[in-house]
Amino acid sequence: MKKVFFTSLFFSFIVMMTSCGGDQEKDNTNLGQEDSIVIERTQEIVEINGVKHFIEKMGTGEPLLVLHGGPGLFHDYLVPGFKSLAKKYQIIFYDQRGCGKTDFPKDTASINIETYVEDLEGIRNHLKIDKLNLIGHSWGTIIALDYAKKYPNNLKRLILVSPAPTNSDFFDQTFSNMQKKRTEADTKELIQTMMSKEFENREEKSFRKAILLGDRVNLVDQSKIEELYQPMIFDKITANKLMIVNSLLEKTFFNFDVTIGLDVVKCQTLIVLGDLDNVPFASTQSLQESIKGSQLMVIKKSSHYPFFETPKEFNHTIKNFLDPDYEE
Repeated sequence: MKKVFFTSLFFSFIVMMTSCGGDQEKDNTNLGQEDSIVIERTQEIVEINGVKHFIEKMGTGEPLLVLHGGPGLFHDYLVPGFKSLAKKYQIIFYDQRGCGKTDFPKDTASINIETYVEDLEGIRNHLKIDKLNLIGHSWGTIIALDYAKKYPNNLKRLILVSPAPTNSDFFDQTFSNMQKKRTEADTKELIQTMMSKEFENREEKSFRKAILLGDRVNLVDQSKIEELYQPMIFDKITANKLMIVNSLLEKTFFNFDVTIGLDVVKCQTLIVLGDLDNVPFASTQSLQESIKGSQLMVIKKSSHYPFFETPKEFNHTIKNFLDPDYEE
């Protein structure tokens, strides 16, 4: 028997299964905000530590580098939710090693948290940013925290959005909370979908169906799961990469405690989470207690995607942290 999971941290469906120089474009997507926002977006491919990484920049101003969730996901789902911030800041995304539009490495042994940290450092150097404003979402907070431990002097500010569970026990509790919210019908349909030939062949319709069924429990309003994943395209290549990367990084969550060693983190730190997140609140509390002087903000009526579920409250929280005197 094998425990299969995905996430952003967790579009994790826990299911027990048998072990059988860049382009430029103008983006005027309506984000559900009062007005549509026209923001310049640029893209580039840069080789970092032997792997060609896909980087996307949105807006202008002081840079904020954002780490996507996963493991194995890619950055596209974050773009709409961070577009408002791009009116004042330059938002920088990249697809992590082996994910999305970033190449899969020849050596699968390089798919590990240590290499992901070094990739982030390589991207910082490429972008010529002295001190990072670093934002991590879900699984991305694990990379951000390990980076902060190794390179504390390279950080200006650290923002942790919907942090992943901080240790193995909280990880198990998170999945338990998710399972309790998943209906029997969804569980049955999810298993049937993942056992199908179409899913095995990574057909887009079947793969997307499984993702949405698995992750909808991470939204307060589960009916909005289609909207959340609208920017994501799961072709056979990205879907297969997602599955492999997720499988290789699964061991990250065995016998771990990310709070160990966080006493070296001295930069301004903000932790943001929804009050209905499936990750236990005690997990996030332990994270706050481990980073001296860190702020913890809880956004009501939100779960694992506050930038999507409660965008006004989320943006207000981030802007106030970055610049308390900021005015719209």
